[in-house]
Amino acid sequence: MPARVWGFESPLPHFCDVNGPYGEGDDDSEPCAAEYAEKQLKVLHSFFVVRFCSNNRPMPAHNSRINVLPQTVTEKIAAGEVVERPASVVKELVENALDAGATRIEITVEDAGFGLMRVSDNGTGMPPEDLQKCMLSHATSKITDADDLFCVATLGFRGEALASIGAVSRLGITSSGADDGLGHTIKSDGGALSAISPAPHTRGTTVVCRDLFFNVPARKKFMKSERAERTALLRFIEQLVIPFPSVHFSVTMEGKKALEAPAVDSPRERIAQVAGTEFAKELLSCAGERDGMAATIYLSPPHAASARPRYQYLYVNLRRVDSDPVSFGIREAFSRFITDKLRPAWFCFLETDPRRVDVNVHPTKQRVKFDDERAMFGFAYHVVESCIPKASGMEPRASAGPATGAGADAPLGARTGTAGAGKVMESASSYAPGRSRPNDAVQTSLTFLSLSQDAAGGEKELELNLDGRVQLRDEQWELIPCYQIHGLFVLAPIKNGILLIDQHAAHERVLYEQALEDLKHGRAESQRLLFPIVIELSMVEKTAIVAGREYFNALGFEVQDFGGQSIAVSAIPAAGFMRESGIEEAVREMIGYLMEGTDTGLLSEPQKRYAAAFACGAAVKAGQKLKQEEMNSLLNSLFAAESPFVCPHGRPTCVRISLDELRRRFLR
Repeated sequence: MPARVWGFESPLPHFCDVNGPYGEGDDDSEPCAAEYAEKQLKVLHSFFVVRFCSNNRPMPAHNSRINVLPQTVTEKIAAGEVVERPASVVKELVENALDAGATRIEITVEDAGFGLMRVSDNGTGMPPEDLQKCMLSHATSKITDADDLFCVATLGFRGEALASIGAVSRLGITSSGADDGLGHTIKSDGGALSAISPAPHTRGTTVVCRDLFFNVPARKKFMKSERAERTALLRFIEQLVIPFPSVHFSVTMEGKKALEAPAVDSPRERIAQVAGTEFAKELLSCAGERDGMAATIYLSPPHAASARPRYQYLYVNLRRVDSDPVSFGIREAFSRFITDKLRPAWFCFLETDPRRVDVNVHPTKQRVKFDDERAMFGFAYHVVESCIPKASGMEPRASAGPATGAGADAPLGARTGTAGAGKVMESASSYAPGRSRPNDAVQTSLTFLSLSQDAAGGEKELELNLDGRVQLRDEQWELIPCYQIHGLFVLAPIKNGILLIDQHAAHERVLYEQALEDLKHGRAESQRLLFPIVIELSMVEKTAIVAGREYFNALGFEVQDFGGQSIAVSAIPAAGFMRESGIEEAVREMIGYLMEGTDTGLLSEPQKRYAAAFACGAAVKAGQKLKQEEMNSLLNSLFAAESPFVCPHGRPTCVRISLDELRRRFLR
């Protein structure tokens, strides 16, 4: 019998008995408990090491088990932290170019970055002696001693990027620090450095990375699809481009121009280049200063908020990072003006003394830590909270309540205490990110629909039993008068009661099943639009939709390139009651899933998510009025569906209230 170890059936050696003696009997015949346990642990350790870790290699004869790893191994270990994917390489190379004072940066990518990544700049360049040093591990011009780590004013500082990239690729660097057109080049082939040789080059540096992970195929095996890697590359580039409006960026992806962003005067203009002109025009501008900190926040207006905003980017001293205190502060302030389920898009540019922020707490420098995180939360909160009424004319929601804390009503410059911010931050941390808090009024009004009191005072859920479900399928819905309530629900009288239908969830279910059927057969019926709908996209979205056009075609959309960062939708699925706003939302929802970039066959899990995204965006919305025949058609289609009682996201589509329940409510 195999012995059970840590809950797993494991074929251990016959002499390894985990239920062995515990020191009972004569000392000469059996070991004590401690000796027995030590022996068993040694046997287990040797067994698992040999079986799972050593690839059947013999254990060393000597007693020492600690090895000093050779440089080739340590370089690959270091590269694992720095070079996660092709996007990591581009990020490091562009940051080096920006630190070198470049005003023009050209980026070229082929084969999703695995074949080629080239970054050229017109920065200060390097003389031959620095070119030799830059390929060594922990060689940098950014810091000189340990104290500099706590006052970092550049994007790069560790001096490990080029050495790490060179260890897992074929890397070449050509640079010149003069205007005479003479430069030098050096190459690294999996960490093996070549000698420096002369090469023509204008002032600046060109870095070429080829065959990424050629010598560590196991790393490449864990990479996502090429589409996902292209999307990640463009996202990183997008984030790097925004805080440097004075730098000209040119991006070529797979032989096609993905972005041409000439130098402009302001971050808003750069946002327009990356995310679209109309999007940038709507952004509210918020600014504030306190205790040596200055923040400028570009924020989407409340009416443009969404459940899944496209952008939430924080820049601290021009470095793209993540920080929970700042993100929660913006989110909490915004929630005072709109429902908690919606989020704004925002770009926050924060300037502070480098000594107040630690950028060395994360292996890839993606997260930072402030010396006073509660103060940062309060600062971000009050910048947004004081700006929105002035910029949009909106006042806080009545149900939102006043801001918590002693400094809430004081002018921004006078708010020096952090006690209030601390209380608000506690409220922010009391629920998980992305979790919405129910509105009390809505929760109360729904109590009647979800629960009923029986005579004994217990609670009984109103549910659709099997007989009720069969009955609903047998109804002649086209003959039943239906009534719309508050633009949210459809009320229909049925045998032995009434039925309340969530119009959005019900339509989602209908469209979802239709979309799955269309994907199965590869093409849906379309209806052409009299005037094509033009949608402006970001650089990343435009690339994703071009790569995944077959999914749009399968669902009945016809999408064409309209030049720049725009597309034109000339046909839409024939089924449903899609309005123009619903078309754009459906397209954007689809793009959101396409950007995840999983390449698999139709009707796989990712394609089911595409269908769900389409259904969510295309379904009728809250507040959308329906005609009598549309309500009848919706109910008829819903109860002809395979799973009519839940939407694709698992929410109920309808609630039945029995006639007995109604009588009980009216004491009849």
